[in-house]
Amino acid sequence: MRLTFPLFGTAAAISWRRTLGVGVLGALGVGAVLWLLLTGHGRLALTLMLLELFVAMATVNVRVAILAVFAYLIVLGDLRRLLIPLFGWSGLDPLLVVGSVFALVVVAGALVNREIRFDTKLAKWTLALMAIMVLQIFNPKQGGLMVGLAGAMFLIVPICWFWVGRTYATPAFMRTLLYGLVLPLALVAAAYGTYQVFFGYLPHQQRWLEMNWYQGLGSPNNPSPISLFASNTEYGKFLSIGVVLAWAAFLKGNRMAGGIALILLVAVALTGIRGPLFFSLAMMVGLWAVLSRSTVVWVLRGGLAAVVAIVGLTVGLTTATQLDIDPRARKRLERQAQEFVYAWRGQTDYSSADKHFSMMLGGYLYSLSNPFGLGIGSVTKAALKFGGRAYNTETHLGNSFVALGLPGGVLYHVIIFLIILYAFRYWIFSRSLISLAILGILGVTMASLLAGEAYAVGPLTAFCAGAIDRLYSNCIVNKIN
Repeated sequence: MRLTFPLFGTAAAISWRRTLGVGVLGALGVGAVLWLLLTGHGRLALTLMLLELFVAMATVNVRVAILAVFAYLIVLGDLRRLLIPLFGWSGLDPLLVVGSVFALVVVAGALVNREIRFDTKLAKWTLALMAIMVLQIFNPKQGGLMVGLAGAMFLIVPICWFWVGRTYATPAFMRTLLYGLVLPLALVAAAYGTYQVFFGYLPHQQRWLEMNWYQGLGSPNNPSPISLFASNTEYGKFLSIGVVLAWAAFLKGNRMAGGIALILLVAVALTGIRGPLFFSLAMMVGLWAVLSRSTVVWVLRGGLAAVVAIVGLTVGLTTATQLDIDPRARKRLERQAQEFVYAWRGQTDYSSADKHFSMMLGGYLYSLSNPFGLGIGSVTKAALKFGGRAYNTETHLGNSFVALGLPGGVLYHVIIFLIILYAFRYWIFSRSLISLAILGILGVTMASLLAGEAYAVGPLTAFCAGAIDRLYSNCIVNKIN
């Protein structure tokens, strides 16, 4: 008896012996899950169960499994909070590694099936970057091997999503991922987060807040919205991805998508986080500008749109902060106005943009005095959890020099440049919705490959980077042929 189904994207004939082996492994897995539950390791049991489920799905249809894992990663933050009454809370939650382990398994399967090729500049440079990152695991300056190994889980393993995207992305699949999954969940996240702004956290989130409050959330009495995510920062980044997806669809003729983009943009403003709002508006300007086929018109359209965006933002925030609205919402908008209105007018001495630029510059300068870097764990939570030496510039560009040293930092910047360049060229060649949408995503995330602590946004960005390498390469081949 022989069964045939796609294994990691290729047809594979499965003999009854192998089927029996898979069944035995599945039974052992179920037994392990039950044992972990009975011994009080509920989170570990759920982790093992989810991994078995996602890997089993991948043996049938890897692309469906990828969609399922991304859905899981998007809701992971709130899922962990919901489980507190059942399993308690742990800062070293095994549920965090599900996406990374899945990516490792898929990449391993693709390597065995010889589906991964290193035939482009971007692929070769990314492989070289990962080699440098592996060496930085053993950098003694970060405080020990455990710091390096934990840092690898945050930074190296998520880059495996680059190879997943490069191997399995197609235009049709990207449309399903971005417009069938990410954009709808961005709307759900926006509704959830906006509810938190006006009505506060739900009971399970309040319980988590009392256990895990940190300064980045603001006042415990009026914390920043986190929606489905592990942090308010990732929530803002995910909303900005939703904004550019809806905006790209609007620019390609879907009029309803313009309203969706506006709704998501308001939700971004209500987070009180400045970066996502700035990058959302900047990419809305940029995407509208590149609709033209003339470089001169790009500049003219970009300049005009930038003026409209600045005036609209200034008037909008000034008006909104003067309205008789909920004090919690006004506080979020006033925080935005402090950066985008008052700082520009010279009415305040504080500017978070200046602070972040100084921190990023510090990362660049650090590599001059420490050319071999501080180690891959130094820019992640691993340094704090395992007593290592921490130095985080809060920007992936600055962190690349701190963690990887001068050679690794330079190589990382080359890779980011190539990703943006290929995304731009892919748009010029194809003029498709997907090319415009991916360009927008890579723009609002700055094509960060060192965002492993953003458990959904980091893998999604890396996946899109790999997808661009594949789609652009295929586009070039088709043009030549």
